[in-house]
Amino acid sequence: MRSHLTRNVFRRLLSNEAFLFKCPYRSEHAAYRRYRAVSLLQPPTRRTLFGFSAKPPRQVRNADIDPGLSRMLDLSLMDKVQARPPPAAELAEAFNTFFAHKLRTNEAVNNIQAGHALRTFRHLRDTNTNEEGFGLQLSDIHAARDAMMKMPSDKLETHNEFARELFAELSRRPWRPGTSSRMNFKKFVFVLTQTGGSLEAKNLVEEFVNATPEGEKTKQWDRANAELWNYVLKGFAKESNESELLHTAMTAEASGVPYNITFHETMTTFYASKNNRKGTQSWYTKPIHQSKPPHFRTMSEVLRFSLRNNEIEWCNSVFRALLETNPDKPTWDVIFQWAASALGKGVEDVEHMMEVMVRRNPQDNSIRPDIETFNGLVEMAISRNDPYLAERYLALGLKSGIRPNARTYILQMDYRVGAGDLSGAQAAYDALQSEEVKDREDLPVINKYIRALCSVNSPNYDRITSIVADLDELKVRPEADTVSALCLLYLKRNELHDIIDILHAHCFHYTLDERARIRDALLEYCLDSRNNTTSVWDAYTIIREIFDETDTKTRTRIMNEFFNRKRSDMACYVFGHMRQHIRQDKRPTADTYMECLVGIAKCADKESLDMIHNMMKMDSSIEPSTRLYNSLMLAYTACDEAYRALNFWTDITNSIEGPTYNSIEIVFRACEKKPFGDKPAKEIWNKMRRMEIEVTPEVFSAYVGALAGQALLAEVKTLIEGMESDVGFGPDMMT
Repeated sequence: MRSHLTRNVFRRLLSNEAFLFKCPYRSEHAAYRRYRAVSLLQPPTRRTLFGFSAKPPRQVRNADIDPGLSRMLDLSLMDKVQARPPPAAELAEAFNTFFAHKLRTNEAVNNIQAGHALRTFRHLRDTNTNEEGFGLQLSDIHAARDAMMKMPSDKLETHNEFARELFAELSRRPWRPGTSSRMNFKKFVFVLTQTGGSLEAKNLVEEFVNATPEGEKTKQWDRANAELWNYVLKGFAKESNESELLHTAMTAEASGVPYNITFHETMTTFYASKNNRKGTQSWYTKPIHQSKPPHFRTMSEVLRFSLRNNEIEWCNSVFRALLETNPDKPTWDVIFQWAASALGKGVEDVEHMMEVMVRRNPQDNSIRPDIETFNGLVEMAISRNDPYLAERYLALGLKSGIRPNARTYILQMDYRVGAGDLSGAQAAYDALQSEEVKDREDLPVINKYIRALCSVNSPNYDRITSIVADLDELKVRPEADTVSALCLLYLKRNELHDIIDILHAHCFHYTLDERARIRDALLEYCLDSRNNTTSVWDAYTIIREIFDETDTKTRTRIMNEFFNRKRSDMACYVFGHMRQHIRQDKRPTADTYMECLVGIAKCADKESLDMIHNMMKMDSSIEPSTRLYNSLMLAYTACDEAYRALNFWTDITNSIEGPTYNSIEIVFRACEKKPFGDKPAKEIWNKMRRMEIEVTPEVFSAYVGALAGQALLAEVKTLIEGMESDVGFGPDMMT
């Protein structure tokens, strides 16, 4: 007899399918789920007419993690599960590799990465005592220090803490030729002022000034002193600490720091950003050292402050006084913006002012209108939400023979996207490709453009993928909100590989807040009842695989969504994934068990109930309670096993906590479904009456239902007729 097993094996090998062995105690649907989990991202190949295989299945992109970070992640994981950490030599190598990569790419260390690096540093310092310098040389610590000076757009508490640890270690170690304690001190002060430690930085700078003898206060020392105080001033301004800012300004001047352009800019822009009229005008009018004119950035902030607060008269007097001096080219650019906004000059008037500027500086070819002049005017038009005016200024620049640069096309994309002109934005994007962009300043507007393309009713998929491919080729990371929009677009098109690829490429570089925004977008997709169940399951699979930090509450919401869709099998798989999680804080709680059992009761899924109940029996962290027994009674009653539900009623009555009104309602429902359930129902009712327990309308209705379920209609009629005199209230619709 020919072997059917052999033919089945070879057939599945040729079609790249998983092997399925049928079990009489396992449903067909469960087997299908297992097969689908195996082949979710690896669909089987198809053979063509002539027997040649089609192109191989697309491979999922590997996760892109910074070099060295993976080993430090292992240390964090082993620490949480209280397991043996990786070897110290490997951790030291990973530490150095990570910070060398950050310095090479000029990337900021985000808060998550800083936390893992700090944990690694402390672990080596506290445990690797047999090796000199606990495995890290002085140059390694310098590299970490320099990498931590670039601030991310994230929480900075860990940066502050790590900077203290690094500086303390550098202070403990002997100095070597080529190193400078003053340089370490300056960098430490800078990091403190950028991470919320400006008060401590101020105290350190005061100690530095007081500890320096008068004979050593050279011109070089004066410059260093001014630089340190400027760090502290900017730090207090960043922290919005006005009282300390004022006190520090007086202290800095007392220590010999002149009120120079930088000092003037810090104080004026701080009060201007707070819309403080008195403070802005007072610090602006204070004479600058050597009677130098204000910085053009200060003038730009003063202009914006005046427009916001309707201080046009004061603003006009300031700029007219500035015109009487000999402004430099960047200041002239701000003057043109003042004329166009505060004075309301038209494009032709601004053009005339440019001619005046040229006539006033006939010998200085550097003071001529250039593309930065027109870019500033375009920015002013954008701030006034006037794209038509922005186009007119660009046309004026072209008329003057001034060629647009990368900044021009970036601004053009910005206001065209804001106006909904996506075709015009694409033209600006195409022109931008031939320009040299510094520091990826085009990234914010490109992200804005991609999100706009994804948000329209009929997205241009080819255009979107082309732009994303350009970013990928340049090794540029899109913003988290852009990745969210792309993931939702790919989900709607069932492009699972693209979702996995883009998340693997970028998600492990984002902060926790950014990762949460991407996850929440996928979560919102899961909770939208308009989306089909298959796509929702795919979205959940991605959340589970990529966003392991997702808490139990969020996972429970997804579980309940599958219960609402009458897919208790999928909901119980979500519960099982929580149950199998390696971390205790991500595992289901007693409340999670109760919500799962209530969901099973809605679906009346006996197979799922047995599975969850067995999990609960094996879970040593779950203590039985009345609420948990209530959920079990509800689930077993719904699954037509009311006799088992009554066993849990016995457990409730024998417990210290005892039954609640909810327990009584549920047990009466169980009596309603159980054959000859009128007997236990009457026993419970009579006991309640003997104990003079107050009867609520819900409990009475449940008892009536228990008797009616046993066809005792005469008794039910008698109960309802004497209801008002017996329990003090009449029947309602539920009764």
